This record gives sequence, structure tokens and C-alpha cells, in this order.
Amino acid sequence: MLIATLRDADFIGAHYAEFDMGIYEYIAVGDYGFPEIPHNHWYCTSAQMRVNNLPGGLDEAAWALGLSDRKHPVGGDLIKKLSIPQEDGTFNRDPKLIKQMGNYCMQDVNVTTAIVAATRPMTQIEWQDWYKNVEINERGVKVDLRLAKLALQYADAEQGEIAVELKEATNGAVEKHTQNIRIKDWIVGHCGYDHPILDMMTVYKKDKKKLSLDKAIRSQIIGEFYAGSLLVDENIIYVIELLDDGNKSSVAKFKKMLTLADPDDHRVRGAFMFAGASQTLRYASRGLQLHNMRRECWSAEETKDIILRMARARTLLAVNDPDMSVMETLAKLLRPALIPEDGHVFVVGDWKAIEAMVLPWLTDTDEGDDKLEVFTRGEDVYIKAATEMKLLDMDDHRQIGKVAELACGFGGGYRAFQGMARNFGLAFSQTFAQRIVDKWRDNNRWCVKFWADLDRAAKAAICLKGTVFSAGMVDYYFDRKIMGGTLQCILPGEHVIQYPKARIEKVMAPWGKEILSITCMKASYSPKADQKAWPRAALYGGLLAENATQGFAACILRNANRQLPDIVAHVHDEIVMEVPEEVGAEAAGMLKSVMVTVPEWADGLPLAADPVIMTRYGKG
Repeated sequence: MLIATLRDADFIGAHYAEFDMGIYEYIAVGDYGFPEIPHNHWYCTSAQMRVNNLPGGLDEAAWALGLSDRKHPVGGDLIKKLSIPQEDGTFNRDPKLIKQMGNYCMQDVNVTTAIVAATRPMTQIEWQDWYKNVEINERGVKVDLRLAKLALQYADAEQGEIAVELKEATNGAVEKHTQNIRIKDWIVGHCGYDHPILDMMTVYKKDKKKLSLDKAIRSQIIGEFYAGSLLVDENIIYVIELLDDGNKSSVAKFKKMLTLADPDDHRVRGAFMFAGASQTLRYASRGLQLHNMRRECWSAEETKDIILRMARARTLLAVNDPDMSVMETLAKLLRPALIPEDGHVFVVGDWKAIEAMVLPWLTDTDEGDDKLEVFTRGEDVYIKAATEMKLLDMDDHRQIGKVAELACGFGGGYRAFQGMARNFGLAFSQTFAQRIVDKWRDNNRWCVKFWADLDRAAKAAICLKGTVFSAGMVDYYFDRKIMGGTLQCILPGEHVIQYPKARIEKVMAPWGKEILSITCMKASYSPKADQKAWPRAALYGGLLAENATQGFAACILRNANRQLPDIVAHVHDEIVMEVPEEVGAEAAGMLKSVMVTVPEWADGLPLAADPVIMTRYGKG
């Protein structure tokens, strides 16, 4: 009966279905003769959770929904006892444990059934996008293992040097860059609690005051110091810069390349998760984390030269630019570590400033249309921004304009501007950053109004449940039937972003004032063990604008992906195809045609892309 059911089913549902697909294909079919199930007959219930803006994990989703059925905690121990080979290579076949495993699996099915019933299913388009991502994950992307091994040797050596320098700089108080509490205590001991640097390190988490040295705060401190607006001992800045160097993700990524690459074909598979960023339904990257690789990188020729020098060198200085740390050099090797098969090339295309054009397009205003005309005319939107802010006399005016466009469009203040500037190698004082933010908002009042309109529409939808309220091209609707009440953000083309259990309540704003705000469950939060309710996050106009803009840009990407073959990676707004070298030019033409063809539901959006052919992955 089970075999007949499997053979006749339209869809087979499983949580993290990609894993079950592999187990079923190699064990159930290969070892036990079960009927084959075509890959396009699978349905992922974890993906269904994510499009509902819930955690993807089975137990976490049940917890967030407040379900009485929960995943049984004995599972991990049973898997260790039954699913991992014993020392002699055989598997434990204890009947009592196998019975317990059966009960555990049955409980998983009950929990899965309950959360599927409590949430909306994926739409046909969402399922197609999930399945397309399965195909991309199965294809995988090849990594240059020789480069990864060489880079890791230097990374390990560099981290050892960082440890020595930290110990020396702090007189032994700090021995590793991972000792965050010691570093903060050392800074407090040197500066005292009334120093401005402590104000910059102060954050509030769940109304509790804490000191932080996360990436954004380190960037702000370093930027203020070099801009001349923060007076502090240079040794403190040196320690923070060492902390910055030690935390560069290149070390972990090179290790992941070596760990995750298939030993036979050197391809890393399963690197992308559909709707992994639940609040925008953008793809996320997992495992190798391809989405946060540094965009600035060495060219294919430079990489080839560096590999030769790394292989021959006896000292770190042999690969080190006089003005660049070894960690910086290695970070610029991450993208080039992705390579096509012999005789193949990458064809890479990304949309030009897509978020900067989607945002004004969504407002559906005359002023937004004026902003879109900049793209239609083929002008550089970043130089245009710099011109409007009267920055053309500054050497980095285009970069400042770019930082302003990227940092200010979603309500970001001076700290967001400084943090973004740091990513581009720029440092500005708080005073200058605030001046740029004020000028940008003054020049883009349509955007400031849009934030307020979105906030009003979303709040009205919560107050008057069952009624649609609009802000530009964005609609909000509160659906009582989903998860006990869910605010839906409906984008053009009927693409939906959800905010589970949304309500209006008083919250403490970052500037220390109590305000009325929308709050909702947030999938990416992790509750503490003693918490009964899933943590909530506040929504405001700028964040709603960011979610709608990034969510719609993700719709454009998924629409293109569905039409294209041979995709091996997609990084934010960039698509990477791998094709035989002799058809590279043809593939580039096809990719451009798909990327610039505007879907009916995005009419008027001036999409632009110029795909390039690469022998190693790099900056397009």
C-alpha cells in the first residue's frame, strides 16, 4: 500500500526535502527497491515555513507557532546510535532503538502535518522557484582546491601573528582576537566609562544596555578616528583593527571549501537556500556562504600570479602588497577561488543598481518617476546623487554618492552611512555623515514620504482587518486565517511577504523614546531556552521599504532564474552560468536578453545588465 501511494502521489512532502530526496534515492530505491520518485514530485515543508516568515527548522517552527506537538528531543541521540557506523563499520540494529526511532519519525510527521495545516502552502510559482534552486544546488560550483589549501596555510599563519600582536599591544591582557570580553574590558580600563568611544560601543538589546564591538561598531570607531573626529589612543584603534583582521571570513570560507568540495569533481553543492531570508524571501547562502564574499577581488591573471608566488614563497611578505595585510590579500582571493570546469567559462551578469531603481518605482509617484529617468537616460545614479549634494569637488564623490544611495534609502542614519562607507574603504566623521544623510533626504523627499506611507498603510491594515491598504504599488492586508493573524505585504505580481502575528504596541526606539510600532515574530531570532514565546521584532517605515524593495528585486532574480539553464550560483542580484567556452558569447547574449526583459508585473522598470565572460569568478 505504501509503495502504491508513493507511486501514485502528485507530491511527496518532506521537511528539508533535498535531504530526503538523497536518502530516498540512494537507500530506499537503491537498497530496498522502492519506486523512483521524480525530483519534480517533491515538496519542501521547510520552504513552506520560510515563505510564511517562520523558522525553517521543524521544532523551531512548531515553537514559533505555539503548537502542542513538538519534535522529540531524543532524536539526536538515536541518530548517533543508529545512523553512524560503529568502529567495525557495521550499524547498530538494536530492535528497541529501531522502534524508538520509528516513534521519533512518527512524531516528526505529526509535527510536520500540524505546521503545514497552520500555514499557507507555497504558490505554484514559489514551488517552481524552490525546485529551480534544487537543480542549481545539485549542479554545484567548482572550487580551486589548490588555491584554497595555499590560502589557508597563510591565513593560519596570519592569525597566529595577529595573536602575538594582540598580546603585545595589550600587555598580555588579550591573547586571541576571539576574546571579545577581554578586549572590551581592556578598552574600558584604558578609556574609562565616560569616554566617547564607550558611547559608540553601547547598544540596547531587549532594553538591556550592553557593550558591543560588532563589525558595524568597529567600522564606525575606525572611521571616526581616521576622520579626525574621535580622540583616542592609537593603540586602541590598532587593537580594534587587529580584531577586524582576525574576524575576516576568508579564513572560514577557505576551510569550508576544503571540507565541502566533492573529492571527485571538486564541486560544492547545496550552497543556496530558497527564501532563506524569510522577511524578504531572498535566497540565503549556507555552508560555503557565497553571498557575503568580498566583491573587490583579484583578476584571473593576478590570481594566477599570486598562486605561483604563494606556492614558492617562504614568508608571508611574498604575497603581501606593501599597503595591504595578508588577510586583506586573501579576502580578495575568495571570488577567484570559484572556477569553471576545464574547457568552460563563467558567464556572469548583474542588474545595475537594481534596488536604487526598484525603490522609486514602487512609490508610483511623479518624483519617483523622475528618479527612474536617471536610469532610463543611462546616467550614473551615484554621480547624480553626488552632484545633487554638491560633492563634485571631492575626490571620492562617486563613491560617496553610491554610499548615500545604498545607505539612506531605507531610513538609515549617520551610523548606517559610516558603516556602508567603511565597506568601500572610506571613513567619515559623524558630522559629515549626518550632513550627507540630511542632504540625501532633502533631495529625495518622495522616499521619506514613502516610509511614512508604508508605516500608515501597514498599521491601518492591522487595525481594520480584512481591508487592503496601499502605499504606492505596495498593498497590506491582515489575514486572520493564517497563523492566528498575519500581516501580508503584497507586491506587484501577487508576490507576498508575511509578518506573522503582527500587532501594534509600544516599543523603545533606538534613540531612547517609547513609540507605537508594529511588531511581529522574526524567523531569524533564536529564543532562549526559558522563553515560552518566540521573540518579536519592531517594524518601521524604512524597514518596510527595505523589505518591499529587496523582496521585489528577489522576484526579478527568481523570474530570470526560471528561464535560464546552466546556473551554478546566484549572489544577491548576480547570476553565474557555466557553459562550454565555445558558446560563451551566445550564452552572454541570452543572459542579457533574459535580464533586461521586463516582466509584465514590473512594467516601467528600466532594467539594465551587461553580462561578462570569466575564466574565474570575479567582479562583473
